Amino acid sequence: MSDLKDVSPTSLLTGMPVLSLATGNKIGQILDLFIDPINGVLLGITLLMDDGRTAGITQADIYNFGKDAVMARSEESVIPLENNALRAGRQASKLIGTKIITESGDVLGQITNIFVTLKPPPHILYEARQSLLDKLLGREFFLPASVGYALSDDAARLVVPDVTPDIAASDLESLLSQHIEVRSFDETGGTGGSGREDDTIPILIDDDETVVRLRDEDETVVRLGDDDDTVVRRPRSNG
Repeated sequence: MSDLKDVSPTSLLTGMPVLSLATGNKIGQILDLFIDPINGVLLGITLLMDDGRTAGITQADIYNFGKDAVMARSEESVIPLENNALRAGRQASKLIGTKIITESGDVLGQITNIFVTLKPPPHILYEARQSLLDKLLGREFFLPASVGYALSDDAARLVVPDVTPDIAASDLESLLSQHIEVRSFDETGGTGGSGREDDTIPILIDDDETVVRLRDEDETVVRLGDDDDTVVRRPRSNG
């Protein structure tokens, strides 16, 4: 992941001008970010065009996030908001207040801020706490959005694995220093691979290698450097 200086709250990106790399022309300004709240990646941005229309740009057509402007590849990068590449995600601002609940039914808190790493590929991070008092007492916690298991249709609840408290950090810098990268598996098995038992994705947590392994279609397990398997995610049933 990025250093702290390369991480920004999504709210600070709102209103930032979007320029065309090809021509230097201003295309519009950012209204919101579209994110994948389960796999923890940026899908694109919504923007207010100079002519008053709203539109979108996918992450693939964003050349760079700068301190003063976002550089899109060209004016042709602009797409309708109805495009499937954006509709697959959720607007970041709509996830503020979403409750985080473990698969065992324990509420950990609610999302109070969303961050994006500006160096490609952009990753999404959540800040969460249970109350305003927690914020005042420094009891907020941070976790990678990619720990997500399921998001309710109304975005009111995000289900996460029971091991999430072990992954979470007390501050953003600590989270970034752990170099955690958790990726969810799709319901068809694997991350685009065969879905076989030996498909693995390494995760670095406190410099120890942890392996997420898709055992079969019923469960995903994490091997924690010993002989014990801890279930962290069960794919949703298609039925």
